[in-house]
Amino acid sequence: MVNRDSPRGTAPAALEDAEQESAMLRPAHGFSVRDYAKSAVGSRRKEIDAEAFAETPLSAETVALLRALSDIERATMQYLRGVLVTPTHKDARVTAFLITWAYEKYWITDTLDTVLKANGTPRDKTRSTGLRRTVHGVRDRFAPIGQALIANVLGEDIIAWHMTIGTIDDLITHAAYRTVREREPHPVLDRLVDEILETKARHLEFFTAQASDRLAASPRAQGITRRRIRNAVWPTGSDANGPRQTARFAALVFRSTATWSDPAVLGIDASIDALPGQSGLHLAARLARRGRRGSLEENR
Repeated sequence: MVNRDSPRGTAPAALEDAEQESAMLRPAHGFSVRDYAKSAVGSRRKEIDAEAFAETPLSAETVALLRALSDIERATMQYLRGVLVTPTHKDARVTAFLITWAYEKYWITDTLDTVLKANGTPRDKTRSTGLRRTVHGVRDRFAPIGQALIANVLGEDIIAWHMTIGTIDDLITHAAYRTVREREPHPVLDRLVDEILETKARHLEFFTAQASDRLAASPRAQGITRRRIRNAVWPTGSDANGPRQTARFAALVFRSTATWSDPAVLGIDASIDALPGQSGLHLAARLARRGRRGSLEENR
């Protein structure tokens, strides 16, 4: 029976409330993907003064870290190839975010490569050996097939894992960019790094909210994610030219010899611990120890 005494607009208001409640149930509901896409950051080439790097060249350590970061940012396509053959691509908000995210990552990579070139140290596109390029080529072609087969069995819980990958990668690269900023003040590089960190802060916001919400909603997703991130190489793409590159990257980022008291290490691991079901993995501490071992081996 219709209540004729109820005020007009009650039904639409109830519908609006229901829609808002439904939206709040979505993972990372507080992040506006639409606004993010509208404000995507592209090329920074016009901001890069090559003469400033000629007058004040970067140190060899900073160049090495920027080169490693370029390789890591370039690994975006490796990540996307794995994601787009799984149930993750069916989530419209995640897919819309990743399209803009990939665009911004492309231009971050371009910024780093332009800085390297302006510093007289262009990115060496031939660093990988022929065998390593072949191995990586085969892996890049066939890995998505295996991931698709596994993902179809795991279902939507795989999305939590993908969002956690993005979270951990960004936590580590944030620390790397801050290391660049703190180690070697430079009028042009400082501004570029600040802009990159601002861009990546939005990436981290989305990935962390998505990972947290999805992990909290599914104990199964927690188990899947924990098993897969425990022994993964971090950050994604850091081993593009072999395991020594990962160790070298870690040594450049985490300078403290006391791994367990390094503020960057503690901060990253605390953020990972805050993700439902992922505490106690000590991924950053393990990465830092790997870097320290690599440094000791190089100095022998």
